[in-house]
Amino acid sequence: MLNKDIIKEISKIKGETRGAVFHTDVKYILVKKGENGLNQLKENLKDIIDNDFYSEEIVSTGWYPLWWRVLSLLVIKETFNWGEEEIFDMGACAPKHSFIVKTILRYFVSIEKTFEESGKYWEKHYSIGKLEAPRIDIENKQLVLHLLDFKAHPILCIYFKGYFKSIAGLVVKAEKMFIEETKCMFEDNPYHEFIINWE
Repeated sequence: MLNKDIIKEISKIKGETRGAVFHTDVKYILVKKGENGLNQLKENLKDIIDNDFYSEEIVSTGWYPLWWRVLSLLVIKETFNWGEEEIFDMGACAPKHSFIVKTILRYFVSIEKTFEESGKYWEKHYSIGKLEAPRIDIENKQLVLHLLDFKAHPILCIYFKGYFKSIAGLVVKAEKMFIEETKCMFEDNPYHEFIINWE
């Protein structure tokens, strides 16, 4: 249950994110839970904080506090009693709804190009953190991503697993794709490491 102490702790999270993340959430909730689900989510949010992340006043390209993004995911999780599987799926579906992603990926025709440019891509979404691709091995069908200087909340680790897998799936033709977070800053590692393998 989200209480004032948890919200106070979350509000200390530094950094900003684009408003597009909230718009993609709305699209996902409407698909999964319909208009009634979205209204329930807004009501629950209103009980917690005097702010509507899902209003039309949120601008896709605008910058908003990162802690809003964490709180929004936690409220979504609590409202619908969702677990890791649903949060992962949210992340996986996000690129399909993001105009920023669609705009960027038009210029990337290969996995090498896409993830060599991952740092610039990350900066278009988040004001903190650094995304790198230290290993892009097409022959062995493996991609390694490192997310540095980004310790916001563990729920984003789950969300990003789905997100990164989906991005890779947009540029890699594979029957099966797997992703694993092998290092996490919440487990005293210096960065988050995501390894993607495909067949």
